Amino acid sequence: MQMAEQSLWYAENIDLENTLKTNTSAEAEFFARKVKFRKGDYIYLPEENSDTIYFIFSGKIKIGTYRDNDKEVITAMLQKGDVFGEVAIITDQKRKDFAQAAIDSEVSVFRQEDFKKLMSENATIGFLFMKIMSNRVMEMEDRLESLVFKDSKTRIIEFLLLSIHKSGQRVGYEYVLRNFITHQDIANLTSTSRQTVTMVLNDLRNENIIQFDRKRLLVRDLEKLKSLINSPS
Repeated sequence: MQMAEQSLWYAENIDLENTLKTNTSAEAEFFARKVKFRKGDYIYLPEENSDTIYFIFSGKIKIGTYRDNDKEVITAMLQKGDVFGEVAIITDQKRKDFAQAAIDSEVSVFRQEDFKKLMSENATIGFLFMKIMSNRVMEMEDRLESLVFKDSKTRIIEFLLLSIHKSGQRVGYEYVLRNFITHQDIANLTSTSRQTVTMVLNDLRNENIIQFDRKRLLVRDLEKLKSLINSPS
């Protein structure tokens, strides 16, 4: 369970709105740039200019690429407090990925030059951006470590634990993940197959550790789920 425990200290959900409340000028900038996207809407596509950066206020945003056979590959599932399109800060190259609203979402949209100006004038925003990006790098490093050293079952369970920590809602002794993603998306994010994800989730359900349907996933015994990380497959 070592990797899972080490991962959670930086995976806390960054509360963008509360951070902005300490700085009214920055808050006005962010709220004035809010845009709503409906489920399925594309925010940007491959080959578009990298000239905008986005902060998520609500919802979930799917980041992915397309293989040569046009198969969709999901590389990240972002939520409230996350930033995406950040390549705009360091390069003017065309985008290589896409961003799509996984559910109805609301984001703040900044042009490259406007956000750079805001960071130069506001240390709070610069710190917030660096914190978000630092979390992203650490999470990607742990994902790479998991791919190299962990089996499929462990990767799927660690994904569930990280998801609970970031966005799970506690209900008594249980935790709920609402608007949970599809088995195929979990497979893409853990480099497994949809069939493997379904098998692992069904096994966990049969052990009464989780329950799930198309709209939510309920963790009934978090400690038992954690204990499976070091258990034999």
